[in-house]
Amino acid sequence: MPDALHSSPAEPVAYLQLDLQYEPQSTDRVRQSWAMTFSRQRRISVCAKRILARVMEQICEDDMQLRAYYQLRAAAVVEATSLSPVTAFTFVHEALYELASVKWEFEDLAGGEWYVRHLLDTTQERRVGIKDGIITIILNPQLAPYFVQIAGQYSTYKLTDYMGLHSWYSMRFFEILSAFRDTGWWEVSLEEYRTFMDCAGEVDKYGRPKTDKAGQPVRKHANTKDLIRKTVLTAQQELAHTPCAFDYTPLYAPNQGQRGRPRIVGLRFDLRRGRPATLPAAWLADAAAGPVISQLRAFRVSDHHLALYLKALGLPAARKLVREWQLKENSPQRIDDKAKYCNAVFGRAGRLALAQQRAEVLQARQQLPPGLFAAAGAALA
Repeated sequence: MPDALHSSPAEPVAYLQLDLQYEPQSTDRVRQSWAMTFSRQRRISVCAKRILARVMEQICEDDMQLRAYYQLRAAAVVEATSLSPVTAFTFVHEALYELASVKWEFEDLAGGEWYVRHLLDTTQERRVGIKDGIITIILNPQLAPYFVQIAGQYSTYKLTDYMGLHSWYSMRFFEILSAFRDTGWWEVSLEEYRTFMDCAGEVDKYGRPKTDKAGQPVRKHANTKDLIRKTVLTAQQELAHTPCAFDYTPLYAPNQGQRGRPRIVGLRFDLRRGRPATLPAAWLADAAAGPVISQLRAFRVSDHHLALYLKALGLPAARKLVREWQLKENSPQRIDDKAKYCNAVFGRAGRLALAQQRAEVLQARQQLPPGLFAAAGAALA
């Protein structure tokens, strides 16, 4: 007798509703919240990451809620690869199976609450699946705050740069380094780095840490030299011709008179080049932000600095800076070089705000149990 949980009963084609319902529009731009970027992510296939990126590309900045479903062509997931249509179907099928199993973990330490939510919603009448080369995805609406009207900071990157990557490690580097384009560098402890790259302690199907016969945690690429070779060098080669091309420097423990080279305790990554940030047109049209931007421009703050730091700094803080500069202009200590002075002050305040927000995200993430994705937050219901 077939297992009811694993059998594949035939369903009416009309009930599946997997036909193409709209033509996906490419914007070549993905927004990703920092809560997602700095979460504890378990490795999934490159194909699964590409499907999720294609879905995120379709989420616009002014969307108020998730669509009932998202569709894309399988060919868009495997483009720029040597996969044949038959092989591509197999990879996409496996990737959808993976995504349907992805869970996000949440924990409220103060309230003693822990719970999980699946990334995809497979409970709806319209199905998650593939038909005639058309993929249909339904995101769990309870996770909407991490995709639409994102609270807090987020990164943006070009999808064409991301889709050309062929390693999960390279994709993770691209996501993380995109959040540091404003500073141009990322410095991280070795243990934190292991967590970001899913090379910390392995866990079983219940999320419990695995140990070896000696009771020590089982870790992927346990040797630091292997870790750097398999993750850093792989990503460095793939990202060499992208906006996230980087150089790295090992950070060593202080030498306290021991013989031999000190052990590596961290890594620093320096971006080789930056891409000029552009000011979103929606900001200029916004009734609250538009006048503040005009005032900042009057004090010669560049659009590049505005695009990088205004969202992190916030309108109240920006207004306060403008007021301080206006008072200075009406005093004996006038600003001689507005472009130099105001950009320096605005940039310094913006970088501080960004650093504080990143620190809050990382601090919250450290309190969470390991999971496929783990993001800090209260209940989303």
